[in-house]
Amino acid sequence: MFKKNYIEVCFTTEDGIQHLRLHGYLKRNDIPVKTEQIFEKDAEDFGMFIAILLHDNLVDIIHSKDNLFTEFEVLSKEDERWDNYNKLKDKDFIKDISDFMFSFTPEKEIDINSFIKKANETTLSLFKKSNEFLVDYVQNQSMTANEKVNDLNYLITFFEGEERYEDCALLVKIRDKVETNEELIRK
Repeated sequence: MFKKNYIEVCFTTEDGIQHLRLHGYLKRNDIPVKTEQIFEKDAEDFGMFIAILLHDNLVDIIHSKDNLFTEFEVLSKEDERWDNYNKLKDKDFIKDISDFMFSFTPEKEIDINSFIKKANETTLSLFKKSNEFLVDYVQNQSMTANEKVNDLNYLITFFEGEERYEDCALLVKIRDKVETNEELIRK
């Protein structure tokens, strides 16, 4: 159960660009994300987030609906969350969501590390999906250049630790493009 005035909301996104915009919005506004999922290629939607937020934050997000998500559902009771999960499961386009949909309560450092690894892999896969996505990430002003560079530096450090240097090279190129784009905007 959540503190008073907090609600659990499921947002769906239609493409990678919208997914990243919503991710950035939630992160910038310190809104906890309980679940992030990217659906398979032939799915109707691109992905979803389940976030825990104040009612007022939901109102703010609704005003930005066209830019951040395609639809949302308030998950107020456990049985409603289960019904929502079963609807999605029946469509057969969510993979491994049952691992952490209902409650992410890490009990060990291993759980936290596993969650961080999944989040970093998801971010990297978004970058690898298409050039259009990369261009939008670099040029979109919903995050500052410093926020993007900090995120990319964190990812680079993470993947260096796993000795995945090709992935690091991709992330360095993206970081360079973000910095170059920022310089062009300033001129």
